[in-house]
Amino acid sequence: MEQRCPHCGTSLPEGASFCPHCAQSVRAREAPKIPFCLRRKRLILALILLLAAAAAGGWLLLSRPPAGLPAGKITPVLLEEGADGKVTVTPDLLREYFPMLTGINFSTTAQTSDNLDDYLIENYQMAALVASRGAYGTDEEWGQFDTRSSGTRLCLLIFDRNTHLMGYFIGEPLHVAEGQWQLDVVSCDYDFTRLYEEQLAAFEAGWEETFSVYIPPEDLEEAGAVWFISGYNTGKGPVLREDDAQLYHLWAMLNSPEPERQCREIQRLEEFLPNEGRWRCYLLLDRDYNLLGYTMLDFQGNGG
Repeated sequence: MEQRCPHCGTSLPEGASFCPHCAQSVRAREAPKIPFCLRRKRLILALILLLAAAAAGGWLLLSRPPAGLPAGKITPVLLEEGADGKVTVTPDLLREYFPMLTGINFSTTAQTSDNLDDYLIENYQMAALVASRGAYGTDEEWGQFDTRSSGTRLCLLIFDRNTHLMGYFIGEPLHVAEGQWQLDVVSCDYDFTRLYEEQLAAFEAGWEETFSVYIPPEDLEEAGAVWFISGYNTGKGPVLREDDAQLYHLWAMLNSPEPERQCREIQRLEEFLPNEGRWRCYLLLDRDYNLLGYTMLDFQGNGG
């Protein structure tokens, strides 16, 4: 049978290995066989590249803010460390960067949520709003952190209206130079009026039951108190007042998804006494984290 070139169709001489017309090879080519050792090296290289990519991706996930928090313009805020190793943040300091702010909250946090509402609920701004039924927020509150504490996780919330968040920082501060620290504050436009109204309604429906049993400090052991949740340094007397911000704070911590995270051993109660002239409220829980009641203490540990 006459053979023809598969490329141009020209008749081929018998036994030809290329076409005399188009000069193309007419022999069928087989794919070269890769030696097993070379194939193994390629597989190892691909695995190394895959692991490196996974590690790089994991590092990016750890270094970037939680995905659920709102994105926005980042403003580096520089802070000076004091002689005592503490860094203080005040509204006046932050107004150099955010002139429109009306108040801030700044404190350490054990919260690791990527939901901004979780930080608002446990913050003093929400407690002040609920206690005053929306009349006022944090105003000139300030906060600080100790640079000698490793792994300090901070929460800075910046407000330009009572129920409007204009910026936040959540995470660990960056040490940029000797005695200097940096917070990369994210600008946002977050109205949390609805969240405040939900918290107020839930608090008003349940706070009286939470604070229905008073336990004098001398009866804590007999009552079976093993854990406590500490209130704010806001009490102005031994009688618990409905407009005291620490009521909401304690109620919110008790009703949080992880109340155990807020608890401390009852033996440490004296470490959390209020400042002189103040009274602090404490929720008392048994070994299984069930609520027993509450107590009130002054700066000397005396009961109300």
